[in-house]
Amino acid sequence: VISSSNSESVNLDSERQKQEAKTEQMFAYLQIMTASLESFAHGANDTANAIGPFAAVWFFWKDGYVSKEPIPVWALAMGGGAIVIGLATFGSRVMQTIGKKITKVNFTRGFSIEFSSAFSVVVASALGMPISTTHCQVGAVVGVGLVSKNEADKNEVNFKLFAGIVISWFITVPLAAVISGVLCWGLRPTVRT
Repeated sequence: VISSSNSESVNLDSERQKQEAKTEQMFAYLQIMTASLESFAHGANDTANAIGPFAAVWFFWKDGYVSKEPIPVWALAMGGGAIVIGLATFGSRVMQTIGKKITKVNFTRGFSIEFSSAFSVVVASALGMPISTTHCQVGAVVGVGLVSKNEADKNEVNFKLFAGIVISWFITVPLAAVISGVLCWGLRPTVRT
């Protein structure tokens, strides 16, 4: 025999689950828009970060100096193509880490993550600040995880993985600087100054 209060509780839980399912369905459609915005932001910033140095070298090779003329469309297309190739080869590993291993992501959380990340990247791009879309994505995922609670009322962030990601950021920037410096130093005899 189910008591009246238990019956009401079951009905409320059932109604809440129906509402949550409807909300998630709505955010599934909204996330298509935020994914498109995120793609735009990625192209506006990360492609520019990659193509900027290439364009400087190309203009110097072509004209003997770094021109302020617009970067050719073919160079931008090449950068976009390289992003697609990178996504197809190694992108799935990064997507698995960000999308599944830091915290649980559903459509509502995904919408929040993509909107905040894209907004941050677009604003930075408009200000001429070269930033990383991936860094913004990771920050947004951690933010969502911090405000989301599990059954034990603890946040849902895998801090061990997040710490490893942050450490990798601190390692890769100086590592790239060292490799670039050594490469440039080694190439000095072949380049006129």
